[in-house]
Formats: sequence, C-alpha cells, structure tokens
Amino acid sequence: MAREYKRISADSHLEVINERWTHRIDPKYRDQGPKSVVLENGGDATVIGDMAPRENPMDLYGGKGRDLWLPFGQKYAETPGTGEPSQRIQEQDMDNTDAEVLFPAVVVGPRYWAKVKDPVVQNAIFRGWNDWTGEEYRSYAPDRLYPVGAIPTTGVDAAIAEITHCKELGLTSAVLTTFPNGGGRPSDDDDRFWAASLELGIQILIHVELDRTGDPNPKFYAPGQPAFLDYPIEHEEALKHTELAFQVQRFARVGGTNVVQLVLSRLFDRFPTLQIGCLEFYLGWVPFFIEMADVRYNRHIHWSEQLTGYKPLQAMPSEIIKEHFHWGFQQDRSGIELRHHMGVDRLMWAADFPHQESDWPNSDRVIDFNFQGVPEDEVNMMVCGNAKRFFKIGE
Repeated sequence: MAREYKRISADSHLEVINERWTHRIDPKYRDQGPKSVVLENGGDATVIGDMAPRENPMDLYGGKGRDLWLPFGQKYAETPGTGEPSQRIQEQDMDNTDAEVLFPAVVVGPRYWAKVKDPVVQNAIFRGWNDWTGEEYRSYAPDRLYPVGAIPTTGVDAAIAEITHCKELGLTSAVLTTFPNGGGRPSDDDDRFWAASLELGIQILIHVELDRTGDPNPKFYAPGQPAFLDYPIEHEEALKHTELAFQVQRFARVGGTNVVQLVLSRLFDRFPTLQIGCLEFYLGWVPFFIEMADVRYNRHIHWSEQLTGYKPLQAMPSEIIKEHFHWGFQQDRSGIELRHHMGVDRLMWAADFPHQESDWPNSDRVIDFNFQGVPEDEVNMMVCGNAKRFFKIGE
C-alpha cells in the first residue's frame, strides 16, 4: 500500500562523523579524504590533508535547547540527527514528518571537499559520499529517506558522470556547489550537464548559494569584482564600471545572484522544461528581488546591448524566474503572506534538521505560525505536495 504523505521536509541534512562513510571512498584515495579530529574546545571537526580543520557547531544542534546549545564544542555523538537510518525514521516520527530530502553537510561537506585540488581525489570523495548515502539511507527506507547527490567541482564531464551514478543509486536530486564547469559563472559547456540532468530526470538544486570564490578561470571586469557572465563583446571601458548581470542581481539575497546568472545566460531558452530548486533561500525577499530584477534590467539592457553585444531576453527576468525556480523556506511568515507573488506551487517548507535553524521536534509550532489564516489546500501544497512532486517522492 502506497504511503500517504502529509508533511515532507524539502531540506534536512545528514550530519555524520566522517568515519561513518569514508570507508566508501576508493581505497587508493581514502587516506586523502576527510578525517575527524577533536579540537581543544572538545568539539568534533573535519580535516583534509593540510587544510585547516573545520568545526560545524551550527549544524550540530539537533533540538538540544536554545538555552543549552553553544556555538562551539559540539559533538556528533551527543546530537540527534546524526545516527543510523533507523534512528532517523524515529526522529521523523517524533516531528510528525513523513519524509525528508537529505542534503550533505554544509560546513564540512561538498564546499570543503571542493577545496581538494587533485581532481581524481575530489571525484573519489564525492563518489564515496554518494555511494554511502544511496546504500545506507536510500535503500533503508526508500519511501521516507531521500538523500541528495553531491556533484564534484572538477568540470562538466565529472559532473555528468556523478549525476548519472546518482540515478543508478536511485537518487532523485543532486546539489551543485559551483556551476557545472567548476567555476563561478555559467559556461557554454554547462549545457551538456543540463541536458544530461533532464535526460536522467535528476532535479538540480542550489543550497543557499553557489561558491564563486574558487573559480579556476576567474575573470574580472570591475576591479576586485569577479565577472558574473561572459559577454559577446568585452567592452573594456563599460565593463570596468559595471555589467548587466551585476545590476540585475543588485537586490538579491545570497543565491539570488546565481538565479540571475542562470537567467541572463539564457539557460531556459535552450532548456525550456528545466526546473531548479533553491533550498534554504527563504521567501520574504524574493518578490522585491524579482520586481527589481525587471526594473534594473530595463534600465541597463540598452547600453549593454549596444556595447557588450548582449541580446535582450525573450521574456522579462521575473517571468523566467517564476516559471523555472522553486523556493525552500523554514520560518518565514512574511514570505508566506507574499506567497502569490512567487506562486504557491513553487514553495516548499523545510525542517533543516539537525541544524541550528531547525525547530525539531516541535515543527508543529513553526508550521502553525507560518500558515495561520492560510487556506488548508495551500498549506498542504507548501508542506507536502510541492516537495512530493518536485522530488518525485513516493514514485
């Protein structure tokens, strides 16, 4: 009998000590992978090679209590949400949650692994994580545990290989750390990745934002400002002052910059059915951002077309954003009040367990606050139906 879903977290996390999963890294490269260390403050941390250790106390909250938790010295063994798959199912039940989309760690996950310079080693680390989550979690409760694949940052070929492998593991989504080419701005070569994601049926996600700081092929127009896009004509005098993409994203919050980059790269002209999930973006800022994206596009498209050869979009930025992006949020009463400016069918509630932003095991309280006065059918879409459809849960 098919499971009936009433609540789905579109963004939770697998925060686990490294020794739980690093045995799945290819033995030839395992010694160069993440290792656990204990810091002087008693907290667990991760280290790779000679890189500085990273501690992630903000992500080891797990409902310990705001009056007890401290922003240092946290340990996996003392934190709910860091255990075996069977424990995770029990924790879902405690929070009246039927399924979770399980992202990798933030601080000590893909963003940290991506700093490994050797592409073979980096690819092996990402592959090891994906193998472990697929085998350990996805197979344990395929109707309740939905791990998100992690995509390496070593280039388009590696990114395609990994989402292909994610499909073989039964995963339905994968998260980018950078643009598919491994850099901080879109490239023509990325199209091979986007085409593969559609062919495979893997939903591509951005969590908070893409990392633009480690671009292997950086380009600077204005002094100290990494380029947002490549333009047909690199007009030196104009671009040393500003560029169209910078102006259009001016009122974006964090990953909204990446949304503008994708829109202005004309990605959706080439892939009109492509949908992107933006998790932990929140909502309240989005209506103003997309309004101002249109305003600033109209103010700057004319000189940009004349001097940089940028041809106008087929639709306004706001129209493209509303048609192709989905938004994840936690507590965001203001955003819920503005929901119709984004589309109710585009919004997905998340618990973010076991991170500090989570209210586990009391998500009922946040949901009641978020959705006070909202029609029941719309609530059901935002806490369950939208995520179920987008992540293909229960299929």
